[in-house]
Amino acid sequence: MRQKGRRSDHHQNTQNKETTRDERLRIITLRETGKSWREIGRIMEIDFRTCQGIFRRAQANGTPSNRVRQGRPPIFNEAEKARLREFVTRDKRTRRLPWEAIIHEMGYACSVRTLRDVMASMGYHKRLPRKKWGIRAPNLIKRVQWCQARLHWTYDDWFRTIWTDESTFSTAGFGHRPWVTRTAEEEYHPDCIDETWESGRKSTMIWGAFCGEIKSELVFTPAGITIKSQVYRDYILDPHLVPFWHRTCEEYGWTQVVEDNAPGHKGVAIACREINEVESVEWPPQSPDLNLIEALWADIETELGETIGLIQDIEVLKIMIRNAWDNITVDRLDGLIRSMPRRLEAVIAAGGQATKY
Repeated sequence: MRQKGRRSDHHQNTQNKETTRDERLRIITLRETGKSWREIGRIMEIDFRTCQGIFRRAQANGTPSNRVRQGRPPIFNEAEKARLREFVTRDKRTRRLPWEAIIHEMGYACSVRTLRDVMASMGYHKRLPRKKWGIRAPNLIKRVQWCQARLHWTYDDWFRTIWTDESTFSTAGFGHRPWVTRTAEEEYHPDCIDETWESGRKSTMIWGAFCGEIKSELVFTPAGITIKSQVYRDYILDPHLVPFWHRTCEEYGWTQVVEDNAPGHKGVAIACREINEVESVEWPPQSPDLNLIEALWADIETELGETIGLIQDIEVLKIMIRNAWDNITVDRLDGLIRSMPRRLEAVIAAGGQATKY
């Protein structure tokens, strides 16, 4: 027996239920045929007071619509989204602020997830900043001329090229660059790149190379050694690059070596190449966007991500870098080789300026 003054369990469960349009139309029809509210409630299995409200709203609004539900007003309306976007895209500093810092500086009472979702709804995500080298004016023409002179090169020419270079790292590591907040179209926006100028490298470095489908072993030079030409010859060129060149020549019949114009690649290193009869490609100055190995360093950096900066054990860091290098596939190497014609055309179209590569 139901206690007096208490609603049935069914009515308690359906009081806040969102009714369908068909249900609302049937309630209206039943009322217009003379049914009482309690009869309608029993037929529809909906609290009769809810049925009354539906009928009254239909009379007032001319449509069987549901009541607009009131909730907590959103923090991020269109005006606030515009203010947030203006703040985040203001300059290089704000582009690099972590989500927590943005919440603090804007005075929001929301979670990181909420802020991230709002930024994503506007097309903004945290991404690794691209590196872009500043190019001195005299070298713009040299870059264009180098590309124009090689527009006729075939896939086989690029396939038989050994792409080599060094990349610096430390326990601050590949993850030392704070990620930037940007849209996909802002990849090379001035506030979203790390613009650097070439200089002598004086920190621990890794060296690697690839040719066709073959990758070399990674070489880690001792920390604190300046890579002058004698060091380059003794640690990299003679024990690693020359044997790798012989290996690729045996595999492919003939190969040529790309080395940039770093000071360490000159001096006694020139004599070492001559003695071993290593054939080198004349390289245009300030052209990392043309050296395919740079893309592999970027791949490693992306795979290791922001957490790499948290690693303090240099040996652990080396293992992670080696694993990332080993994970680079033959398909990735082939895709880079096939990109060379596009890279040449991009440099020419840019008048020698740095390209998206």
